[in-house]
Parts: sequence; structure tokens; C-alpha cells
Amino acid sequence: MPALLRMLLTVTALLLATPPAPAAASASTPAPLRCGRYVNAQNDAALVIDSHNRGRRLATGFDLESLQIERDGNGLVLVNLDDGVATALTASADGRRINDTLQDYQLRAPAVCQPVAVNAAGSCLADANRCMARLHAATPQQLLTACQQGVGAACSGLLMGYVDDALLAAASAKGVALATAASAPCTTDAEREEVLTCRDARRDALAAAMAQASGQAFARGIDPAWVELPAAQRDQLQQLCLQQRAGRFCTEVAEQQLNARDPRAAVQALQVVCDSGRDSACERVEPLQALGAALRLVDATEPPCGLYRADGGTIDAVAFGDDGHATIGSQRSQVRLLDGAIHLRNDHGSDHVLRLLANGDLLGMDAWTGYQRYQRQPGAVRCKAAPTRDTAPSARR
Repeated sequence: MPALLRMLLTVTALLLATPPAPAAASASTPAPLRCGRYVNAQNDAALVIDSHNRGRRLATGFDLESLQIERDGNGLVLVNLDDGVATALTASADGRRINDTLQDYQLRAPAVCQPVAVNAAGSCLADANRCMARLHAATPQQLLTACQQGVGAACSGLLMGYVDDALLAAASAKGVALATAASAPCTTDAEREEVLTCRDARRDALAAAMAQASGQAFARGIDPAWVELPAAQRDQLQQLCLQQRAGRFCTEVAEQQLNARDPRAAVQALQVVCDSGRDSACERVEPLQALGAALRLVDATEPPCGLYRADGGTIDAVAFGDDGHATIGSQRSQVRLLDGAIHLRNDHGSDHVLRLLANGDLLGMDAWTGYQRYQRQPGAVRCKAAPTRDTAPSARR
């Protein structure tokens, strides 16, 4: 065999026998993020990367949000486990700047990465991005399972499913014609945002129709006339809140407990929100916890008298006159007693709702006064006129 051919065969054999060297990382493959606290210089919002697949978002006035970081093709995606929204995540070459599509963050406090969270095969967290995209079509049992795995958006979906069922049942019981009160049931075949928008609109329409049938006012975001959930469902949601400790979900649970006139359970859920770093929740919780055994509601049989104040909040003072009216700021409203609650019609066409606590203080029950503890101030005038009493059936607050 010619020497040259023998040499070529030898080189070829050596090449075939030698294991290939590791390929260099593709320029299109994202490198793992640096762990630590990233901050937006404009608003102090923080994005905390705890590990290569978990993080948290913190912003003043908002609930702490749990995040999962996943690969999506050649990029990274940031999945918000509390609201179900996924956004693209990009990082600078040196890893000191990241962008979550919403805003830019700079690394302020590098940290050692925690171990990567291991997600059970087949669980929602095993592919959170895909799971969130399908969450709107999940059954109650699937939502419960995902909630128990730590997906706050699934917990919220379970709660709102209960609300929808209760609204339908209550509307039917009140004789509200569903065909004219609300649009047709929402399909689950459309995109997630389209389905959620449809459900919100249908929910509002049903609540407004029920409020009208009860002689009440309804305005989205002002005084949502959600029906009272059954005690068993509220107990289940309360336990899920205490176990999972998702701030957004616990805020929703607290609202349902307040709507059911259980301030003690509402405060317990709101404490979780406070623990997650939301200062406004802490401001509501502390005055109510100080009530101790007096943190329970009793029916009002006559209008309050004089000036009542709360610490902070959108509405921090309500002055009850002696003529069956009350003043909030420059607005004068007629006082009505309805199902043991004190109603004051506001400029938005809905009611501010206050209820009497066992010690004589007042507790705010609507979106503007919710969880506020109003205490009577010295020097109150005597109220002489009785309020208008409304005996029509209504959605209770």
C-alpha cells in the first residue's frame, strides 16, 4: 500500500475514534441570567432573579409577583405565575441589564443563584408558558391542581369560576332573563385574552342586571355587586391563600370574605398580602387586628352620628349630619339603611357602603372604602332625622 494512502487511512481512523469536542455555545442560545436584584431607575420597580428558572417582581403599590423563566426557541420568556401573562426576556451581553418587554432593569445587587427549581413532569410548571395559554379552558379540578402546584393564576381562575357560577344561579333565582341581561356564554376556543375579556363583560352585565333588579346601582371597579359565595367554597379558597401565599389571589380572597361579611377571614387573607410587601394592605390590616373580638359586624338599626375618620385611604372622613344626609369631601349624600348596611350614593352612580362593627366603629365595604376602619370623633352632633329605609331585596354587601 502506498505510504501516502496508508497515512491518510491512519489519520481518518484517528479522527473517527476521537470523541468530538463540545460545540461552542450558539450565538442564538441565551446564556443563563445572572442572579440578583435588578432595579428600574425610573420607578424603583425590582426584578429579582433567584435562580436560572425562578424570580420575583416587586413594585410599589402592587402585589409581589412570582415568575418562572423558561426557554422559548432561541430566547427566554418570563411567565408571571400570578396573572398568567408571559413576556419575552432579553439580557445584555454582560448580563447587567435585562428587559422584560415592559421596562428595563439594571443589576444592583448580584447574588449567588439558588438551585434550579425542579418541576414535576406533566405539571403546569413543567411548561408554564403553554399552561398559561390554556388555563382559560381548564376544568375546576385542573385549576385546583395547578393552584396547589403554586400557580396563582390558576387559583384566581378557580375563584372567578365560582363567582360566575354563583352569579348565574343568583340571576336565575331573581328571575333575571339571562338571554337579555348578558351575551352568550364565552367560548374557550379563542385566544386567552379574548376569552377573559368576554368573561369580564358577561360578568359585569349579569351583575348590573341583578343590581337593577334589586334597586341597586352598579359600576365596574366602584361597587361590584358580586354575589356571596357558598361557605364551603370560601373556606377552600381561604386555605389555598394561606398555603400558596400568592398576593394577587389572596387580595381576591379577602374581597370575597369581606363581601360575605366575614371581616376576620378577610383580614387573615389580607395579612398574606401585607407579608408579600404591599404596604397599603399592611395599613388596612393593623387597625382591624387591633379590634380583637370586636372585629365582627352587626346590623345597623339607625344612622351613625357625627364625624368618622380613618387613617389614610381614598376616603378618610365621613360626616353624618342630623338630617339623614352625610358629607364626604364636598359631596352630600342621602343615608340609607339596607340589609343592616349604611349606603351613601356617590358621584359615580353607585353606593359607598359601610357596616357597623361590634364596638361602634364603621368598616368600609366598597372599592373606595374597603377595609377602612372609621372611628367616631369627639363632639359629634345629635342625629335627629331617620334615614330612608329600603326594604327591596338586594345583593348584600
